Amino acid sequence: MREPFVGREVELGVLSEALERALKYRAPQAVTVLGPLGVGKTRLVEEWLGAALPAEARLVRARAEATRAPRGLLAALLRDRFQLDGAPDEGEALDWFRAELQRVFGDRRIAEVAALLGDFLGFDLPESPLLRALAGKTEQGADLARAVLCRFLERDALDRPLVILAEDLHAADDESLALLESLVGELGEAPILVVATSRPDLLVRRPSWGAAAGAAAWARVELAPLAHDEAVALASELVEPDALPPALIERAAVESGGNPFLVRQLVDVYRSHGARAAETGEGEWLDLERADAERLALTGEDAAALRAAALTPAERDVLERGAVFGSVFWTGGVVALGRFGAAPADDASIFAPDPAIAEIRQLLNGLVERDYLVRLPESVLPGEEAWGFRHALEQTLIAAAVEPEVARRRTVFAAQWLESRGGPAREQRLEPLARLYEAGGDARRAAYCYVTAAADARGHRLLERAHVLYVAGVRLLGLEDAVAKMDALYAAGDLSARLGYTHEALAHFGEMLRLAWRLDLPAKGGAAHGRIGRLHGTLGAYAQARAHLERARQLFEVAGDLPGVAAALDDMGRIHFLGGASDASLSCHRAALALRERLGDDRGRALTLARLGQVEHEAGDLTGAGAHFREALALRRRVGDRQGEVASLLDLGALEIDLGQMDAAKARLGEGRALARDLGERLFEASFAIELGECHLAEGHPRLALEELEDARELGRQFGARGLLSEATRGAAEAALALGDLRRARDDARRAFDLATRVGSAALEGAALRVLAAAVGMGAPGEAELGGAREMFDRAVEVLSNAGAEIELGRALASYADFESRAGRRDAARELAHQAALIRVRSRRPPNEPSVSSFSQTPLG
Repeated sequence: MREPFVGREVELGVLSEALERALKYRAPQAVTVLGPLGVGKTRLVEEWLGAALPAEARLVRARAEATRAPRGLLAALLRDRFQLDGAPDEGEALDWFRAELQRVFGDRRIAEVAALLGDFLGFDLPESPLLRALAGKTEQGADLARAVLCRFLERDALDRPLVILAEDLHAADDESLALLESLVGELGEAPILVVATSRPDLLVRRPSWGAAAGAAAWARVELAPLAHDEAVALASELVEPDALPPALIERAAVESGGNPFLVRQLVDVYRSHGARAAETGEGEWLDLERADAERLALTGEDAAALRAAALTPAERDVLERGAVFGSVFWTGGVVALGRFGAAPADDASIFAPDPAIAEIRQLLNGLVERDYLVRLPESVLPGEEAWGFRHALEQTLIAAAVEPEVARRRTVFAAQWLESRGGPAREQRLEPLARLYEAGGDARRAAYCYVTAAADARGHRLLERAHVLYVAGVRLLGLEDAVAKMDALYAAGDLSARLGYTHEALAHFGEMLRLAWRLDLPAKGGAAHGRIGRLHGTLGAYAQARAHLERARQLFEVAGDLPGVAAALDDMGRIHFLGGASDASLSCHRAALALRERLGDDRGRALTLARLGQVEHEAGDLTGAGAHFREALALRRRVGDRQGEVASLLDLGALEIDLGQMDAAKARLGEGRALARDLGERLFEASFAIELGECHLAEGHPRLALEELEDARELGRQFGARGLLSEATRGAAEAALALGDLRRARDDARRAFDLATRVGSAALEGAALRVLAAAVGMGAPGEAELGGAREMFDRAVEVLSNAGAEIELGRALASYADFESRAGRRDAARELAHQAALIRVRSRRPPNEPSVSSFSQTPLG
């Protein structure tokens, strides 16, 4: 048979738009095509590839195998990219692999790259010193392998745009899924498009699939069955003209439920096993007995279609009405939909006993006995019997067979019926109500239901659920509801930021900013600029953060919003603080504090006091910092600011560490982490893990420290928070140093240094240099670019001195003294140790005047 293709214009457009973005902006994109077996996922992609794939693009494709061998899908993709399946033997394949790596990277030093990428392909490269060094260090090796894979794909795409097609993800192994999902979020600028196909089972294994890359980079296409007229068109094109009578074409379209595979199967059954010319030569007839006897082997979709075809018209009508509500429906809803569009026979008998209700109950009970339905023991609607479809495929096929306009009108009426029900559990009905209104085309009502359901979920601390619902509401709200949409965008952006979807949060606040401009609302614009600035600070893009925060301050001033001005000043001070500009930080915080006191804003005053304490802490004024931290905590507890209380407990815990009071530090940090988890403040959890790691290091427990610091690293990666990631990685390097793993200490310290350099934080850079110098000084391989241990110590001291990071400077001087002592330079060691001791003494002495400068772990925001 020919393989025609009908419909799917919207889905093709999503794929083409993603490719256009990838090519135009050199921004990696991804699209997941989801749908049940036979709905046409592969056919859709093949049609799109044939029409839209540029001639210069490179297509790499592989299908996941049901065996789920570890990293099997990634291995298959790489084998296809390197065309290894055509190699006569493994030795030839390895030669091809190395030659292509040489061409892509353009230099001869590819041994370590080959070792890491070759590991995906099962190549045995025992000569690689890197693999020997990583033996037994599974997580570290996986991180490096992922980074090298990203760099290879980026370099490869510079030569030719790259389209990666990964099929049947529902059958893929977990490692391949994790790697593939992380690629889009970790790839740098490159024209790369990842297209994945999967059954919906994937979302059972990974409900938040694609979230790591952010909504802007990872699109989802959910293939529904074909509309009735499209199914008829497909069935017609599958046979030669007049090969089947129109009645059989129509029957195939109806019985298939719009599933393209079933359309093909049924047409084939009719054409090959049942349709015969009548003996008269006029027309055709269908031998049903022969067709049944010679039926093709059935898939799940086939069986569902045939079971649906076995229903009586009355049974099918009842199930079609129930399917309007989704997988769960109620007797009263089915009754109401039966009355939709009808009129009572006699006004005098309205609400008299209706025999139709008993008939419907009888039909529903019969369908339970035949395994189409299940009676649910509980119902969210008081006094209503609840029923559920036993098989999702049957529900889908039955619903798809209803004429679209009839289905739409029924859906809107079903939503009205559901909204009219009283009783408790209102929030449990809002989401299904929103879906009904959306399916019925009433986007505005659907949006308000989604947003209200999101607020309920947030109130119950179901943050992931609330995030999904806010995003659904935002998608449906238009310009006619611009004010409500701005509020929903702010809530969605706030949740995205708290859950670690930083780039998605930037998109929400950016859209809010544009709406505020259209409505000429400077205060709303200031709020959007402020949140965008904070997020750039989280990402370590301090120049962009300062620009947005300055604009926020200006807009708040125009609007006469003094609390907004104070908040913008505090946020600007925080960015200056993270970047090592202590004077500018102090100036911003003092101005903010004056405004807070003038306004009588205790909550805001507590924030500013905490910020001042953070700068004093790193500048070495531990007494002044402690006073400000304690005052801030008292104010926050008084006004019920639980999020602020988390921040204060983190500040005080970090302070106790530097005072050498580890038991007190662990008590503060433990209390704060428990509260952060209760509030869903995951970014704070990373900061608490870092400080607890510091406690364990100070107490001589590096393995415990490493566990905490690795947790912090994972959260830092998820949030894209480079500053936190740098600090956690530096802490992991110190733990490795304490365990005697000098190479790992050197490698992690170098990663921390590179991250700090990209962030632009002098304090982080100096801290990483300190650990890197210590590792090299103890025998780890050196860094040609940074010099030997002594050069790195000198640079660390210079960087930290210029940043005013006194506490970290004291650590660097003490570590430098240890190095010089081991080298036999005792005079130099004594002088360095003396300078470190002076810093320790100064840090505990009450200052003559406020002293402020540089760095802390408290997250921005």
